[in-house]
Amino acid sequence: MRHHRARFLHILAIAPVAATAAGVLGPTPHALAAASKAPAPIVITVDPGAGGQPTRAHPNTPFDPGAIGTNGLLEKDVDLDVGKRLAVLLRADLVDVVMTRSTDVYVSAAAREKISTQHRAALVVSIHAANSANPATAGSLVLYPSARSAGFAQTLSDALAAQLSDDGLADGGILLGDAAWARNPVPAATVEMGYLSNSTDASLMATASFRQDVAVGVRNGVEAYMPSIIARRDAIRAWRSSHTSMAPESLAPASAALPGTNGFQFGPVIAWFVAICLVGLLLLFRDAVGRFLVVLIAVVVRLIGGVMWLRRAAIRRRRRRRRVRTDVRLEQPYQRSGSVYDDIPL
Repeated sequence: MRHHRARFLHILAIAPVAATAAGVLGPTPHALAAASKAPAPIVITVDPGAGGQPTRAHPNTPFDPGAIGTNGLLEKDVDLDVGKRLAVLLRADLVDVVMTRSTDVYVSAAAREKISTQHRAALVVSIHAANSANPATAGSLVLYPSARSAGFAQTLSDALAAQLSDDGLADGGILLGDAAWARNPVPAATVEMGYLSNSTDASLMATASFRQDVAVGVRNGVEAYMPSIIARRDAIRAWRSSHTSMAPESLAPASAALPGTNGFQFGPVIAWFVAICLVGLLLLFRDAVGRFLVVLIAVVVRLIGGVMWLRRAAIRRRRRRRRVRTDVRLEQPYQRSGSVYDDIPL
């Protein structure tokens, strides 16, 4: 008995170690979720410049119409329209687009940067129209806030020039400027699609076809600078195609770990601990368990035998009652049934 108790104590000592190993080394919820979750789309910030308008109810609300064209065109309207067109094109390639504004509202420079940072965007594209004191100045221009963004700006400028060449717009190249995005942690560039102070550029910006060309050119530049957008799009489409027949609940991420446990799983720990303790108890009391099983089997056999005996007794009683009824009928004298001829005198 002492030997069994010592063995049981050893098992109890090993149980927490084995259970902890199962919790740590078992597949984490993140690993399980990775097999069932779609690849995450790439996040890009689209920042339409200017925005807002004065109202009588709120006369102190800040607003920024931006540059005003020679034809009366407001920069804020052009920026927002091109920004929306660009968002549609990027979303068609399964990009997660973050708009700093999607309506005619004023958004400060600090708020725009905060929106982009909170969503962890990989790139920032700001859409603007330029203005100059010289009405002869014309063409597109791409500004960049720091040397880190120069490559992105150059790629955007090249793509934009190629797309707008048929519109007759001059290519102004790239220029260091737009300090609003200087502290942004990812590459950022500001597209100046043309000069509203130039009558030719202003006329172009008033047309839907030119605005669409600007959006296409910027989209091409973004995807040329970050080819992973197309690779991620194809991966997401492949994942969706292979998971269309799966039930929605089977695609849900695993949640076996408690928050803040860094992937440690309590489910396997508890299961291992209980199982090991049960095995230890069986080893410790195996003689008693054996006797209990013998008694249990004997009781079950007796119960089955008793049920069979009761069934046979019921069958014998039914047969006995049938024989008694048959003997009673045989002992009664035969009586002929009446006939219509019994009343006829002979």
